[in-house]
Amino acid sequence: MADPAAPPKRKQLRALWRSAWGALALAGLAVGFGVVGYGQVTAEPEHRVEFVIDDGLPYGITQESVEYAAEQRGLRVYEPFTLHVVERDLDWAEHYRGEIGEADVLLSMGDDVDDPDLSLSDFTRVAFDGEDSGDHYRAATEIRATFINNRTLGHGPSAVVGAASTAADMYVDDGNRSALFWGSLTALPLFAACGVMYLWLRDRRAERERKRRFDAGRLRLARSVLEVDALEARVSAAGDRSLRNQWRGVRRRSMELARVERDLGQWAVLKPEDEEALAKFEADTLELHRRADAVAAAAELHAGHAGSRTVLDQLAAPVVQAVDDVLGHADVSESRDLRELRGELLGLLGEAATANDEGPEPNDAERDDDAEAAGLVERHAELLSRWNDVEARLIDTARRLERAGRNSRNTGQNIPTEEELRAAAEERSAERLRAMTVGETESLTRLRTLLGLATPGPLKALERVLTVRETGFGALRADATPARARVTKPVSPTAKVGIGVGIVAPLAVGLIAGWIAVADADTNTRYGRTLVGDQPLHSLSIYGDLDLVPAADEEPEGSPLRTPEITLDYVRYAMDRSLRSSDDAALLPEQLDLIVAVLPIDDYADYTDIEENPERRAAGEGRVEIDYWDMLEAYQQIKTDVAVEYPELLDPVTGEVVQGQAVMPIWIFPDGAWAIGGTLTGEISAGVDSRLGTYSFTYTEPFRRAVPAERADLTAADLVPYELQKLGRIMEYNHQETGPENTSGIFWTVALAFWAGAQTLVLAGVAVVESGRRRAGTRASRAQLKDLRAQLDRLALGLDLSRLDMVAVLGGESGDAAVADQRLYESSLVTAWREVQHLEDLPRAEQSGEDWESRVRYVQRLVDTLAQRDRDVAHRANELLRAQRAHPASHSPNV
Repeated sequence: MADPAAPPKRKQLRALWRSAWGALALAGLAVGFGVVGYGQVTAEPEHRVEFVIDDGLPYGITQESVEYAAEQRGLRVYEPFTLHVVERDLDWAEHYRGEIGEADVLLSMGDDVDDPDLSLSDFTRVAFDGEDSGDHYRAATEIRATFINNRTLGHGPSAVVGAASTAADMYVDDGNRSALFWGSLTALPLFAACGVMYLWLRDRRAERERKRRFDAGRLRLARSVLEVDALEARVSAAGDRSLRNQWRGVRRRSMELARVERDLGQWAVLKPEDEEALAKFEADTLELHRRADAVAAAAELHAGHAGSRTVLDQLAAPVVQAVDDVLGHADVSESRDLRELRGELLGLLGEAATANDEGPEPNDAERDDDAEAAGLVERHAELLSRWNDVEARLIDTARRLERAGRNSRNTGQNIPTEEELRAAAEERSAERLRAMTVGETESLTRLRTLLGLATPGPLKALERVLTVRETGFGALRADATPARARVTKPVSPTAKVGIGVGIVAPLAVGLIAGWIAVADADTNTRYGRTLVGDQPLHSLSIYGDLDLVPAADEEPEGSPLRTPEITLDYVRYAMDRSLRSSDDAALLPEQLDLIVAVLPIDDYADYTDIEENPERRAAGEGRVEIDYWDMLEAYQQIKTDVAVEYPELLDPVTGEVVQGQAVMPIWIFPDGAWAIGGTLTGEISAGVDSRLGTYSFTYTEPFRRAVPAERADLTAADLVPYELQKLGRIMEYNHQETGPENTSGIFWTVALAFWAGAQTLVLAGVAVVESGRRRAGTRASRAQLKDLRAQLDRLALGLDLSRLDMVAVLGGESGDAAVADQRLYESSLVTAWREVQHLEDLPRAEQSGEDWESRVRYVQRLVDTLAQRDRDVAHRANELLRAQRAHPASHSPNV
């Protein structure tokens, strides 16, 4: 019956897939942002502005003229709104509380006659429905400034249209239309979805790994439980009290772990919180498995069962292999002792193989089965005692060899501490055991203890000898302290690069991208960008008497060719020459028909001399000032007068200069001096970076020039191209509009998106590299496995010859030893063969990963060891045969 306290498995499985659904939801959110952003960025303004114009406004501003100008100029906005234009001042309730009736924006075109707001626009002359205009200070000042700039340019109805365009751009349209902003906003959940999916996949891999570990622990526990009863019979036959106590501990522990298994198995999946319990269960079942194996092996050996030989083989194999390695380094006197001990150890293996075959004598019919079993136990106890004695002598011999090896080394170099030597020997011992057991290394300490053998045994002593002789450590200091030196490892260059690429670089990319986005959104394209105007002046006409414009009578030597008259050809030539000589120059951005109006200034406006330089004043040069209001009336009069001769100049409905037309006044003073005034065009000033009409002194403070006959100065023909190029530059920077950007929001959105993108790219790069590395490692391991199969085939084919060689080498010492040594070799060969077969038979999907590659490496070490042993035995056999052929009388005939 299921535990009622356990959560429903269906609910747990839903929670397992919650992250995946969350990733899909984030991906859907990214698609939604992308669709909305695409609509925002690619949207075209389609709505019209509704105008409410009070009666009696100056400059030709009427309801009909404004609506006509808006239609002619194609004014369209993203969001419809109503603009109400009045001339009166706005009261406190209107501009501070937004009580403006049905309109959305209220604009006052009134002025303080004594102090027109030409430098800093008065935001209190603009009101927004239901809002304090101070809260929208920038929008209010820009709307008012746009109106004043266009009025300065001589516009009336179009000045209202320009103000409406600015209001739509800076106040009404609150939709962000930055492609970078929406792209970043779209990418952010997409990157988050990638991150969530990556975490989900990682968690799924971790969950599968936990399940695999749990299943492996359950399998080990099941095997241990199944073997408990069979183990009891073996322990009883051994008759050893300590073994029986160990068996009871195994049975009790298996029951405890069965309860743990039940508790962990009630969950549909093992959660990360169960990691500690799972790790403990895994370690406990492994320990139980090893403990049961050790008890079974000890019982086999004590009772003298058929498996006794295998148990001793397990103990002897790594020791014999280490002895063989030492024999390649030992001197003649010590190697004889070591070789004799090796033969004794192998001889004991041979005795263990035959001990079970020694039954009672024929005349001992009265001996029953119990007596026979007692005899086996006694014989194996005696064999273990002798085994322990051989191992003790092996340890003593290894220590003498170690001291001899240290004394034979250069004592001035590479002197390690005792702890360093011990650590190296332990590592070599563990590596040898892993190779001999093909990665399934189990501690032999418990088995040795149960068998009554000394621990840790001769293997580590032999590895110390090999460490001293193979690494060139040299002599150990007599007063060496056992404490291991602690060395603080510096951060590797690879780790530094990883920190930079994985953490610092994405953060830097995000911050830089955020700052660039804010700079782009906040500043638009200020003056300094490359100009692209490529249109020459289309036509040039003269209004008035050109002879009134002074010109130099003669040109000084070396001066450029000038003409006293203003002609279309010369204007085009001068503009083209300037374009070729400067990288910061351009022609006009659109087709333009220019009318140069030569006008006596006294007929249009009063002026005041404001030149402070006495020399310029004496020469008749310097700035003069025209009253702003007089200038507005003068420009209205200029348009009217010029239109009489050139009727195509003005629009008949609005009375404004038609787009594509321009009037450049040249003021003629009574003393013959002259000045160029501000150019009137059909363009309206609009946008956050417009310069049209911005600087009032261009119009109200013309620079008076005089050209005496005795000196050559810039003529009007020279200055007209110069003024046109300035006009072209201003026209290119006109109409650069932007919505109200939240720079803080843009910064964090773009910065986070680019940071997430950089992190995603880093993770993708790491995944690709890791995947490539794993594929390369898998391919290399498969090729290695194929080579291992070929090596095992060669060793198997030479098995009969190997047996003959082994008998030739050890047959003279002990036939049992030769057989035992060969049996160790063949059992290891079978182990390697079965492991290779198992690795080859695994499903292709499981033939990858660190575990699989490590198993291949362990098999490779085992096969290398077996091949080296085969070569050594063959070499020794050949040496022995050559010696027999050279001195046949000195050898025993049975060899």
